[in-house]
Amino acid sequence: MSLAVRVLLTVALTALFSASLTGYLSYRAASERVPRAFGVAQAPRGGGPGGAGPFAEPGGAMGASRALLAELQGATFSAAVIALVVAMAVGGWIALRASRPISRVAEVTRRYGAGERWVRAEPSGPTEVVALARVFNDTADRLQAEEDQRQRFTTDVAHELRTPLTVLKSELEALQDGLMQPDDETLQQLLQQVDLLGRLVADLRLVTLAEAGELTLYRQRLDLGALAREAGAAFLARAASAGVVLRIDAERVLVDADAERLRQVLNALVDNALLHAAQSTTVDVVVRRDGERAVLEVLDDGPGIAAQEVPNVFRRFYRVDASRRPGTGGSGLGLSIVAAIVALHGGTVDVLQRAEGGARLRVELPCAPDA
Repeated sequence: MSLAVRVLLTVALTALFSASLTGYLSYRAASERVPRAFGVAQAPRGGGPGGAGPFAEPGGAMGASRALLAELQGATFSAAVIALVVAMAVGGWIALRASRPISRVAEVTRRYGAGERWVRAEPSGPTEVVALARVFNDTADRLQAEEDQRQRFTTDVAHELRTPLTVLKSELEALQDGLMQPDDETLQQLLQQVDLLGRLVADLRLVTLAEAGELTLYRQRLDLGALAREAGAAFLARAASAGVVLRIDAERVLVDADAERLRQVLNALVDNALLHAAQSTTVDVVVRRDGERAVLEVLDDGPGIAAQEVPNVFRRFYRVDASRRPGTGGSGLGLSIVAAIVALHGGTVDVLQRAEGGARLRVELPCAPDA
């Protein structure tokens, strides 16, 4: 049974019951009081001869009272019928007005389920239906955003895998055709492409597990400053060869975290900074405490990040134009891994611009209790 029919029947039955009850009570009261108004009374039992007492009903008054009661009964019935008709008309109008917006939402939902992902419900009608339509639209928008993200992800994976596979295929074909010799240099190039594929697959698995909350963390109390000094020391030779000064200013700050995962965060941040730093510039790694938060910052003197690029920096496979150059060897997942691992630790990561130029990547983590 549809909602409109239910509303209509409910209103009609309510009106019928109310009119019947009102008519019954009115007729009952009238049947007791109308005879009194006409001076008519029932003779008491055991009265005078012939059963007629001193208060016998006059014939004219008795007939008038009965006629009036009959008219009242008819009027009550007519009123009940009119009330029922009016109630059904008003109830039908209310039912249609209430059910049409719901029917429209139901139709939009059916079309959405049939594959028309662009349809949206019109938020009109009663407050509850408007709320329902808005919830549907918000849900549809989120699902569409997730679908767009999945499509971008598939496209990005295909693009990232295509480059090393194309290089491998062309070089192997050149070896097969005798255009290249299988010397150490050629084999080393092939191994580099294989390593790139391996890193891409490993990074992709890591960021997928982290974003899904399925990456296991082996937490322990550790000194974030000491970890930063250790990770930074591994980049000193690379920085020197690129003509970049790498400075580390890390104070002792204790956190409860997975040492290996935080090491990945540090490596990705320093690697990203060195990638964008020009010769004769400086990269700074800073660790300090700010209230109950441990702060890790990596600052560089590179070109910085444009404001329109900031929302996409931590997106998988996203690279700003300046870093799209051959030979970087990155998988495009470094900062995505940073964001996912930091989030698992209950922290935040932000990209800030430096007044003197360059970028500042800031990570905040909760300090260890009683640290």
